[in-house]
Amino acid sequence: MKIAIEGCCHGELDNIYGTIKLLEQRENCKIDLVLICGDFQAIRNTSDMECMSVPPKFRELGTFWKYYSGLAKAPYPTIFIGGNHEASNHLWELYHGGWVCENIYYLGHAGVINYKGVRIGGISGIFKSNDYRKGHYETSPYTPQTIKSVYHVRDYDVQKVLQIQKPVDIFLSHDWPRGIERFGDVGELLRVKTFFREEARTNTLGSPANEQILTKIQPAWWFAAHLHVKFAALVDHEKWKNEDYSDEVKRVLNLRNGPYYQASINQNQSVKVENPDEISISMSDDDDDEDCCTHGQRSTEKKVGTRVDNPDEISISVSDDEDDEDKDDTPEKESPVPVQVQSESPKITKFLSLDKCLPRRQFLQVIDVPSDDSAHGFSYDLEWLAITKSMHPYLSVERQEYRLPSNEDIQMTIKKELTQLEAMVGRGELDLKIPNNFQPTAPTFNPSVQWNHEQMVQFQYPFSNPQTSDFCKMLNIQNKINPHGVTDFGHEKVAPEQQNSFVEPQESSFSESIRYSLTTLNDDMSTLTSEEVEISVINKVPEETPIPDNNTLSLEDPMATGEDQKAKRQKIVHEENVLLETVEEQIL
Repeated sequence: MKIAIEGCCHGELDNIYGTIKLLEQRENCKIDLVLICGDFQAIRNTSDMECMSVPPKFRELGTFWKYYSGLAKAPYPTIFIGGNHEASNHLWELYHGGWVCENIYYLGHAGVINYKGVRIGGISGIFKSNDYRKGHYETSPYTPQTIKSVYHVRDYDVQKVLQIQKPVDIFLSHDWPRGIERFGDVGELLRVKTFFREEARTNTLGSPANEQILTKIQPAWWFAAHLHVKFAALVDHEKWKNEDYSDEVKRVLNLRNGPYYQASINQNQSVKVENPDEISISMSDDDDDEDCCTHGQRSTEKKVGTRVDNPDEISISVSDDEDDEDKDDTPEKESPVPVQVQSESPKITKFLSLDKCLPRRQFLQVIDVPSDDSAHGFSYDLEWLAITKSMHPYLSVERQEYRLPSNEDIQMTIKKELTQLEAMVGRGELDLKIPNNFQPTAPTFNPSVQWNHEQMVQFQYPFSNPQTSDFCKMLNIQNKINPHGVTDFGHEKVAPEQQNSFVEPQESSFSESIRYSLTTLNDDMSTLTSEEVEISVINKVPEETPIPDNNTLSLEDPMATGEDQKAKRQKIVHEENVLLETVEEQIL
């Protein structure tokens, strides 16, 4: 099964799907599944934009509303986790996971599901130590403080992930596990992101909670985004445990007298390390939506070839840095319906972080993963259901978190619940196939209707989502997610003249100039450089390819020739640079 992994979405669904379609045409392949690593921005209407932590002047509606309204349908099954620029009110409705529209599934604040036998887990948000030990108390409309804290990872969700005992094939997070850069080409990373150097040296780059998940679960693959740079690493967990770094890493980070490395936090210990990425990588948490240019660094487009000691990295492209950090991980492989397909040793994890969806950015990667075509497409993970049911009494929707029992007690409860759930499956009382039960809960954006201020505020209040209600009924647990939320505001229809307005991206669209990498990751993940990959794709573009309109944020094929094309390319690049200088790295 071919899986396309995308970094930060930033509401660019049309362009992401268009790029994948172009990839299929050029390479004569079929993409079976799309994974998105956060900042998805499931914005249904203009009120949702008010619930997204982005400076008002940078907020954009994006294209998701067309998929939500049924005007467009996702051409590929898609799974995503949340980041730090989300319509948080919408994602909270689906805390346990669910469909944000037809064919696009949100994993929840933390979750694990199976897709055709591949076990996929993830954790949403980013890490912030100040909010880590709190409950999920935020509710919309948000205050200037809660609009940020709502996307900060909580210890409760991390502890759920840490209960996973069975193998996990793929894990998604938004920010990186702390210390991951020490198992990739850190030298090239620091040449691209020079302001990461001190954090890398002191082991404060990344999320300590994600590090905890990584070392406990040890998934075969881990994909992330957030820092707007493509970076790969090959994690040997035995070396990680022993802080056994390569000579090159020691030289670059000046680790002369042994690893300058802070031990991973214990599973039962609270995370007390300050949020590495949130402060250093972007501005302070109070201004985290402005991107990390507060360090006086604006990323410029650079491309670096992969070194032999950089396992997973196909290339590292410079990008804009972002804000905060996060923590996340997911369950292992399992389920009575899907079959085990993990092909990697549980002692090795392939890590890859990708950029955001913009021209000349490396935001897309395709991998091949063994799958079971006879298994259900989307199915619940039995172990995760048992974990959710066992720990649900300790889910706090107040500021104060609830104290968890010991891991031993939790595991005993999970085993008991797992046995009961397996019996229910055997008796036909529990169907693990995830139902296609999406239905809109909030009014959809209508280009022909302008809301007044009162409506803008009204539609920010919590909605009750039937999917969450059905999930809680299935597990026989209390629904704590917007139980008293609005259940029917009606679903506004798009004006007739707007119907079928969605046009599939063509060869001349934004996707034309995207530099992506195909399945070139061997076991050592160092065989093919990014330049070789790109040349193999770009050479297939005819020279007469038309230059796309700059209004679509596109650039012509880099291999095109001619004075007119060169002049227009320079004009577009100049305009883009002016924009970057004006907004200090636009955050979508």
